[in-house]
Amino acid sequence: MKFRNIFWGIILILVGVLFTLENLNIIDFDWYNLWRLWPVVLVLWGVSILPVKNMIKVGLVILVLLGSIFYMMDRTVQWRNEDYSISYDHDTRSINQEFTIPYEDSVQFASLDMEVAASSFVMVDESFDLIDFEKKGSIIDYKYSVKQTDSSVYVDIYMEDEVVLKSNSHNRIDMSLNPQPVWDMHFEVGAADVNFDLSGLKISDLDIEAGAAAIKVKLGDEFPDTRVNIESGASSIKLKVPEESGCDLNITSVLSGKSISGFEKIDHGHYRTANFEESENKIYLVVETAVSSYSIIRY
Repeated sequence: MKFRNIFWGIILILVGVLFTLENLNIIDFDWYNLWRLWPVVLVLWGVSILPVKNMIKVGLVILVLLGSIFYMMDRTVQWRNEDYSISYDHDTRSINQEFTIPYEDSVQFASLDMEVAASSFVMVDESFDLIDFEKKGSIIDYKYSVKQTDSSVYVDIYMEDEVVLKSNSHNRIDMSLNPQPVWDMHFEVGAADVNFDLSGLKISDLDIEAGAAAIKVKLGDEFPDTRVNIESGASSIKLKVPEESGCDLNITSVLSGKSISGFEKIDHGHYRTANFEESENKIYLVVETAVSSYSIIRY
């Protein structure tokens, strides 16, 4: 057996062991920590070119990798960036934020692009401004940028720092949107509890990319052609669509539980409501899930 095959096999085993220990909360490890181990690659490279038998090389590689794992399990080693300035004291783990983006009557189309970390995220359609944003808790600091033309506005809401929060972090976002413009929305959602009441908004496109999230979305019939795309991993998804609107549904799932009422099966993974053809307002749903449960309710 060639040594390089054994070499890369052991490397993959090491990475798998490290992430397994992280999931078991035995070590604190991520891709940044893996990068901190880059000198080990030089050591392994040196071992690979030694003029000795392959069995001796394999033994040395295993010894180096076991030493790396032991080093990472040493709680006295600080793996975080020394320049990281956020304090973890109980009294300083909160950043409350509020901001308002004003609405101008000339705006007919609005685009919203947003990142959401571990949060409880509630959105409704009741603002006289374009967007009202309020966040309570956690150390995440949100920023935004606005670009506007005569009739269109683009809003990007993003996290200032790439801070990953544990799922038990307390972080709530309340956001309200103006119902006048036609909205095009894209959300990247982490471990969040999302509850969107969009029934009073004119939605042209809604795109949600989610990891381990609980997603609730209520759609309305304010716009004649609404397209919704949801991609999720281990998630719970509940969609509400109005009975008066015709709805076309395409679902791709791996291990998922489903509950669909009021839809007729057209093909494998393809469903439609009986009133789809004659309805003035149509909703097109595309749902791609892995280990998830989803339900679609007509109200």
